[in-house]
Amino acid sequence: MWFDDATIYQIYPLGLCGAPLQNDGSDQTGEHRILRVLDWVEHIKKLGVTCVLFNPLFDSDAHGYDTRDYNRVDPRLGTKEDFQAVCKALHEAGIRV
Repeated sequence: MWFDDATIYQIYPLGLCGAPLQNDGSDQTGEHRILRVLDWVEHIKKLGVTCVLFNPLFDSDAHGYDTRDYNRVDPRLGTKEDFQAVCKALHEAGIRV
């Protein structure tokens, strides 16, 4: 399997992207924080990483491990389309997600 030889890099997106500590339930997608990961793609590639694990990512009340909706990117990070753009950039760099 591909993961037998994978170098996996875990990203805690709420921390890396500077999200607020609490999710107040409002639509906070005005700031597309998850797109900050795009600034890291080349660095991650230079490290020899072959896969990125985003953990946690979904809508939650606080730290991310208290998920309330597995079908929605945490609005403190941005939108599904923002995350798709990050995945596309990583894939174009030869990095799995």
